[in-house]
Amino acid sequence: MQEWEYIELIEYVDEVFSNSINDGLDALQAGGRCMYEFANVIEEGATEKTIFYISLARLQINNGVLSARIYEEIGNIIKTFDVNNFVDELGLDDAKDLGLRIDSLKTEMQNVKVIG
Repeated sequence: MQEWEYIELIEYVDEVFSNSINDGLDALQAGGRCMYEFANVIEEGATEKTIFYISLARLQINNGVLSARIYEEIGNIIKTFDVNNFVDELGLDDAKDLGLRIDSLKTEMQNVKVIG
């Protein structure tokens, strides 16, 4: 991750999502806007993609919904996630934090309405 720091990317996703909600969009529409705004980031690499989708999923879940597309992406991330694959790029502390975020989503995803 050359261009984005771990926390910086999480905070920026949160900012775009929150601004979208403040603009009158619902959580699904705000998620769509984030996916559009971060299309290049998603393509940068597996680390950026993982951070983006984990951040966006949490934001939608906190608003009571989760889009089917994000649900599917998170499911794939959960199945293949290995913290050791992220340590070199993120450092141990951020890689562990990402792992904790993913673990918490495992439960949260089961208790939210998936739409789309």
